[in-house]
Amino acid sequence: MEAVKIKLSDEVLTEFIQLFEMVRDTQFEIGDKLIEQAKLHGDKKGVINEVASQLNVSASVLYDYYRTAEKWSPAMREIYQNLDYTIYRNSDPNDPEDIELLDKAIDEGWNATTFKENKYPALKDPRGILEKVSAILTRHKKDWRPEIRSEIESILDRLEKLLRLYVS
Repeated sequence: MEAVKIKLSDEVLTEFIQLFEMVRDTQFEIGDKLIEQAKLHGDKKGVINEVASQLNVSASVLYDYYRTAEKWSPAMREIYQNLDYTIYRNSDPNDPEDIELLDKAIDEGWNATTFKENKYPALKDPRGILEKVSAILTRHKKDWRPEIRSEIESILDRLEKLLRLYVS
C-alpha cells in the first residue's frame, strides 16, 4: 500500500508554527521564573528541586531552562528570534564564534541538528561514530537474543577492523 502524500493548508501550518513558538517562549518563561525565584530565595538548587518535586518534572530539564534563560537575555532573544530552542540551548550569545554560527544558521535555514554538527564537528567524524556504535553494542551484550548474537558479534568484529584501518 502506497502512502498518501498529505498537503496541509498554510493556515494549519501557521497554527503549528505559532504553537511551537509558544512552547519555545514558555521554556524561556520557565527559565526566567526559576532565575527570579532563585534570586528571591538565594538557593537555585532548592528552588529547582521544589518545582521538580511539586510538579513531577525532571530537575535536569529545569536546570536546562534556567541555564538557557540565563545565557540568553531577553534582548538577545529579540535579536535572534524564532530559532529552535535546541539552538538556543547549544549556543552562547556571548561567544563570537557562536554568533557567527547563529548568523549562518539563520541565513542558511539550519535546523538544530545542522547547528550542532557545525558547532561540534566531531559529531560527524566517522571514527567517533564507529566507536559509539561499537560501544553501544558491547555495552548491551547481555540483552542480545541468542538467535542474533553471532550476527552482532560479526558486526563488532567488522567494526574493530574498520577502526584499526581508520588509525592506519
